[in-house]
Amino acid sequence: MVLKSGLKRTDCGLALLLLAFCAFAAWRTTLVPSTGAGSQAGPSFLPWIAIVGIALLSLGLFLRGALAPAPASDVVPARGRKITYPTVVLVLFIVLMIGYAVAFERVGYLPSTIATFVIGMLLLRERRVLQFLVVPALIVAGVYLGFTHLLDVYLP
Repeated sequence: MVLKSGLKRTDCGLALLLLAFCAFAAWRTTLVPSTGAGSQAGPSFLPWIAIVGIALLSLGLFLRGALAPAPASDVVPARGRKITYPTVVLVLFIVLMIGYAVAFERVGYLPSTIATFVIGMLLLRERRVLQFLVVPALIVAGVYLGFTHLLDVYLP
């Protein structure tokens, strides 16, 4: 018999995965060229805010998973475990994000982000055509305009 600590194990694993992502993103952010503008926020300012925020939330998720007691009723046989849809979606999201990182500079911000957004919504079982076509286009256009017109940061 193996203790099935579903939420506990999932929270800790996801938190470690997110912390690894933060480490990778921090390394890549150090490679962003500085504008030399002094006290003005440069192109790496927003990524650092996101990295710190995700890392802090990941630590909280890890602590929640590590400190949560596993219910005694969650004992299942070690054999015959099935792969669940959330596990498949998590793996597919990782593949999707890697694909997005590869396509971002080659294809450009707008098409790669909209495609990633739509595929992600489909993975989360969104089936309303208006939702998974209009919402990503509006959000991506808003982010693009915000960066290019308000912050003068041009995306590829």
